[in-house]
This record gives sequence, C-alpha cells and structure tokens, in this order.
Amino acid sequence: MKRSLALGLCVSLLAMPVMATEKDTLKARQDRLSNELEESKKAQAETDAELEITEAERDAVKTEIHVVDDRLNELSEQIAIQQHEVDTARAELESTRQQLSVQEEYLESQKELVNERLRVLQVHEDTSYLQVIFESRSFGDFVTRAMTARTIAEQDRELIHNYMSEMERLESLESTQRTQLSFIKQKERELVITKQDLDRTAEKKHDLLVELNEQVEQLELEKMTRSEEQAVMAEQNRIISEQLEAIATAEREAAEAAERAKREAEARAVEEQARAEAEAREAESEVEAPEMTAPTETPTNVSTSTGFVRPVSGYVSSPFGPRDNPLTGVPEIHKGIDLVNASGTPIVSSAPGVVIKAAPATGYGNVVFVSHVINGEIWTTIYAHLNAITVGAGQQVAAGQTVGTLGNTGWSTGPHLHFELHRGKWAPGQPNAIDPAPYIGY
Repeated sequence: MKRSLALGLCVSLLAMPVMATEKDTLKARQDRLSNELEESKKAQAETDAELEITEAERDAVKTEIHVVDDRLNELSEQIAIQQHEVDTARAELESTRQQLSVQEEYLESQKELVNERLRVLQVHEDTSYLQVIFESRSFGDFVTRAMTARTIAEQDRELIHNYMSEMERLESLESTQRTQLSFIKQKERELVITKQDLDRTAEKKHDLLVELNEQVEQLELEKMTRSEEQAVMAEQNRIISEQLEAIATAEREAAEAAERAKREAEARAVEEQARAEAEAREAESEVEAPEMTAPTETPTNVSTSTGFVRPVSGYVSSPFGPRDNPLTGVPEIHKGIDLVNASGTPIVSSAPGVVIKAAPATGYGNVVFVSHVINGEIWTTIYAHLNAITVGAGQQVAAGQTVGTLGNTGWSTGPHLHFELHRGKWAPGQPNAIDPAPYIGY
C-alpha cells in the first residue's frame, strides 16, 4: 500500500520542480522588465520635454527668419528705389553737363565777339558820349546817336550778363547734382551694407534652423524608438504574465491530480486490505495473499533542446561586434549578424516561442520579435529588414516556421536578414545581445 501511494505521488508531482524553477525565473525577469519599462517611460518623458523646448526654439528661430526675410525684402525694394534715383540723378547730371558743354562751345564760338565787346565797354565807356556829341551834325542827330550808343552798351552788358548768369546757374546746378548723386550713392551703399549684414544674420539663422531641425528629428526618432521599445517590453511583459498564469494553472492541476492520486491510492489500499482479510477468513489459511503492484506510469514531459535552427541560409556580410555603420560611417557595435540571400527568401523562427512584435519599427524596418522559454530560461530572437511578415503579435510559432521573407526595409543597404539573439528579454540598447553565429552554425 505504501509503495502504491508513493508511485501515485511521484507520477503527479514529477513536473512541479521544473515548473517552480521556470516560474521563479519568469517572475524575476518580469520584475526587471517592469523596472526597465518604468525607466524607459521616465527617459521618454525627459525626451518629450526636451523635444518641446527644442521645437519652441525652432519656432522662435522661424519667426526671426520671417522677420529678417521681410526686412531683407524691404531693403531690396529700397535699394531698387535708390538705384532708380541714382540712375535718374546720373541722367540729370549728364544732361546738365551736356548743357554746360553746349553753352561753353557757344561761348567759345562767340569768345572774340564778347571779348571785343568787353574791351569796347571798358576802354570807351567814358568817351563814347563825347564822341557822339562831337561827331553829331545836329541836336537831333546827337539825340539819335546818344540813344543808339546807350542801347548798344546796354545790350552788350545784358548779353554778357546773361552768358555769365547761365554759366553760373549751370555750374551751380552741376555742383548740386553732384552732391545729390554722392548723397544718393552713399545712402545706397549704406543700404547695401545693411542688407549684407542681414544676409549674414539670415544665413546664421538658417544654419541654426537646420541644426534645430536635426535636433528635433533626432529627438522625434528617439521618442519613436522609445515608444517602440516600451511597446515591445509591454508585450513581452504580457506574454510572461500569460506564461506565469499557465504555470500557475499547471501547478494547480498537478496539485489536484496529486490529491486525486493520493485518494485513489488510499482507496485501493483499503479495498485490497479488505479483500485480503475476506479471502483469509474464507480460506481459513495462513497463506498471505500475493502483494499487488500498482501499474507504472511514465511521465509525459518532453525535454526541449537548447539549440537554435538557422533562420535562413546565406553568407555573413556583417558579423556580430565592432564595425563602421554602413549608412553613417560612425563606429558602432553591431548587435546581430547579417545574412545575405535573395529578396523574398523565407525566414523561419529559430526556436519555438511567442511573437512579441510583428510590424515596422524604426531602423529595423519590417521586423519580428519572438520570445522563447527554453529549459526555464528566456531568450529573444529578432528578424529585421523583412520584405513581408507572415505572423502576428501573440502568435505561437514552432522552430522552423516561416515568420516572413527576406528584404531590404528600414536602415538597410541591400537585401539581407539582420538576426539578433538575446539571452533574456529584449531591452533598449540591446544589453543582452550575444553573438548568434555559434548558435546557428556559423
């Protein structure tokens, strides 16, 4: 009876130590995952605040650039007006100079006549009236001669005065126009200098705007990446919770099965004892009834291999470890292995597990995350740059089951599979990433 009871208990409780170990591992992983998820949320809050400040700075610079551009447009219009005024003043000055030249040429042609008139007025001005008196034949002739001489003298004076006045007027006008032209040119130079200063300011503002746009883009990318990280961690946390719940259910069912086995074993023992006593009384014999042996049951647990199958065949274009980023040229640590094959080649899961994420992600392009529990230990595999995805989040997959097709999406320079293997859960910065080559036969 004792041996039968022991066998029943062994059959029922055989899987419980394995489940308990796995449960403890999952709980520890879940606690760390929750803490890292909170840290990621805090970091995202800081990123959001920095992004808000940077966007405000960018908007302010945009406003300043609009002001500078408006001022530059205004200055361009003013410079155009000044240039027009300069052209007009230059044309007027040229016209005045031409008039002066004409007057000078005319005066030069009349120079001998004018000089003669001047000499006559200067030498004979005092004697002209005496000559008129002595040469007159009569008083009437005298009056006529005197009036004629006076008229000629006045005409000579007026002619000379008009010539001199016109020359003075034109010379004064020329001087004024030269001064005005110089003033207008100076104003134009000042406007041009101001515009050049504003051009330099505008260039600096535009450079600052480019820098702020790059910062905003980087922060938005960081924000997007953190959101994706949190989504992956939340999904992995959910899957771990489901696994813990499944383990709890299995433990409960195992305990109930053990209790049932115990009660059945005790009932069989009582029945066997009663039957043996009845047979003894009937036979009235001292012969001991043969001992009944409980049937042996075989545990149904199936051991899981710790090996991984190769997700796709092909040559390694970029191994795990240090390298220069093929897109930026910046040194980095390559957290996976790149396997090259033809676009559209099927990609398979490296081990049994649950799909955490199956969607586009920053950098990864179309990507599939799969969480595995192998011998109580959590593993995560990542299949990136896929051309197509053939599984969905939350779906259970078997080793060798197709999860997508090879492609060139995301930050990629050609068709290949970027494959990552993490000992534990996936986390920001891939701290758990290990070289997958030895695990998949490279």
